[in-house]
Amino acid sequence: MTIVCFEGPSAVGKTTTARALSASNGIEVVPDVAALFERPSDEPADWYFERQVERWRRALEASRDRDVVLDGDPFQPLWYNWAYDFEGWHSLEQLDAFYRPRMVRRELAFPNLYVLFTASVEALRQRKSSDPGRTRRNFEHHLRFIEPQQRYFEVMQQLAPGLVLTVSSNSIEDHVTTITDALRSPRARPDDLSLFDALIDWLRAVSAPGYPTW
Repeated sequence: MTIVCFEGPSAVGKTTTARALSASNGIEVVPDVAALFERPSDEPADWYFERQVERWRRALEASRDRDVVLDGDPFQPLWYNWAYDFEGWHSLEQLDAFYRPRMVRRELAFPNLYVLFTASVEALRQRKSSDPGRTRRNFEHHLRFIEPQQRYFEVMQQLAPGLVLTVSSNSIEDHVTTITDALRSPRARPDDLSLFDALIDWLRAVSAPGYPTW
């Protein structure tokens, strides 16, 4: 079965869409790290990355008999750390050293499809203000990653055509229809290691001193 990953900024509708797909289509949803695990006070250096591997294991196991939505990219540290210039975060070389061996051992892979939800900053702020019951930590800070995230997934789509579906945030019903149709379409698996290495090379190039920023 298909593993699809939802990505996009906070308040864009990822989790609500995942729940709607689960209710309407019986799709299994694997939540993000924060929803699944309690962060330890004495957090080991690779704790967050190991939890991403665990999320992938759960998705892979569930995909034996149903489609699965990963609410959040297991490779999120690649583009997230880059978006903030790796300041205070693991470096690109550290991320490469963690992720690549696990991909070689097939403990981690790219999903069959990414769905990248997009919306204007104004729309996101309006949605946040209209949903006071949900805490969105560091909401304004996270708005900074929108543009670099979009660049990252544009490059991924160029490297692996058909892997990324960009969806302009609309009604949840429209999201469900669009994604259900996409899941019904045949799609080829990417060459995981080749794609990973190409993304690392690109991130290394755009992180080099003097490279134009977004």
